[in-house]
Amino acid sequence: MDEYKKFKYLFNKYNGVITTAEFQKAGYHHKYLKELMDKGMIRKIKRGYYEWQYEEFISDTTIITRLFPDAVIYLLSALYIYGFTDRTPNEWHLAVARGSSRPRFEIEYPKVKPYYILEKYMNIGKTKYTYEGQEINIFDKNRTICDVVRNSNKMDKEIVNQAIKGYINDPQKDISKLLEYAKKMRAENKVRTMIGMWL
Repeated sequence: MDEYKKFKYLFNKYNGVITTAEFQKAGYHHKYLKELMDKGMIRKIKRGYYEWQYEEFISDTTIITRLFPDAVIYLLSALYIYGFTDRTPNEWHLAVARGSSRPRFEIEYPKVKPYYILEKYMNIGKTKYTYEGQEINIFDKNRTICDVVRNSNKMDKEIVNQAIKGYINDPQKDISKLLEYAKKMRAENKVRTMIGMWL
């Protein structure tokens, strides 16, 4: 089994998830990927992406950031990460630019739900955040609540109310920033009305 240590070391370098191109760039022929799969040492996540089968768990977060580096954690997933909801989403909500390829999100695990957002809205409130030891793209708390209000008619009312209440009680909230985002996203009146009810 020692002969496979070099492959494990390579996968470690990429947090357990590697692409065929990265594998070949390291000097190894892609035939070894099939051999590693046959031995149960790696599994294919989707075309061109492979995950090392460690005894320890590889977080969903690691896989998401490797597969979708352009995506931003969105809506229910962002609420959960920020502690604004106690409901664990059964799929990862990801914001991606409108026009992004749809087939790449068709993976068995982890389950993802892409939301195709206008390009001009993709960078509003986008930030970096460390979650489960992994740096992720996520909209900040103010943008997340703005999105919740904008989509409130499509969401569970209890989740919406819990999210807004959690935000209002958060010492890091920035109402002026929230309203700035809302204005840019043409939702200022709705945000002022819904947030104002809690202030």
